[in-house]
Amino acid sequence: MSKLNIKPVNNGKTPADRNRFCGPAVISALTGMTTSEAARLVRHVSGRKTIKGTYTWEVKHALAACGIECQRYSRFCGEPLRKANPTLAQWLKATVKERTADRVYLLVAGNHYQLVQGRRYVCGITKDIVSIKDKKVKRRARVTEVYELVADAKIVIPQEARKPKTTRNDNHRARAQRLAKQLGITIDIERYYDFDGSRAFQYWLQYDGDYDYVDAGVIEGHCSYDWQEVLWKLAEIKEHVSQ
Repeated sequence: MSKLNIKPVNNGKTPADRNRFCGPAVISALTGMTTSEAARLVRHVSGRKTIKGTYTWEVKHALAACGIECQRYSRFCGEPLRKANPTLAQWLKATVKERTADRVYLLVAGNHYQLVQGRRYVCGITKDIVSIKDKKVKRRARVTEVYELVADAKIVIPQEARKPKTTRNDNHRARAQRLAKQLGITIDIERYYDFDGSRAFQYWLQYDGDYDYVDAGVIEGHCSYDWQEVLWKLAEIKEHVSQ
């Protein structure tokens, strides 16, 4: 059996590597993939186009694709977990003997995913591994789900999590500009410098009216980091407005 170890949340080195929601954060902290890759994997297993929050079954299916099994605990101190309704502090106190350094738990508390390994803790809020007594840990949050995580073999990052490579022959820019014109959308381009000093670009979708495709869940963010991503978002908008 492969030993699991929680890691700091990997938000990558560029804005394109980052997803700010807690489901992708715990997947990242278990596998080492970026939160953007974790969100892409959740989109694959769920069939959803945008990830602005995750259901437990989506997190479990994504972890299963990486070789991690979730074993559910449905009871707390002899009572059904939901009836007992313990706080995170109460759960930590009651499990102090079984919470050894070689066991990893995934908890849902306060509608938030978090990982506990011994006295170590990580989630999308802390990002780094902290003590279970750190002030960032919401110890009064009510625990609604508990899973012990195990891996029988080496953890893998599925190909579905990886961003498809853009080939030079794909004229995504021209296609995106034509589609944007059809939809009445403007593409604003901003230049910035990446972490290593290299020049990079951000592409922002601008459109008139009160309806926001991001808030409606049609696309994930107004900003893109290459022309292929711009084209994907425009295609999703076109599909939405055609329905």
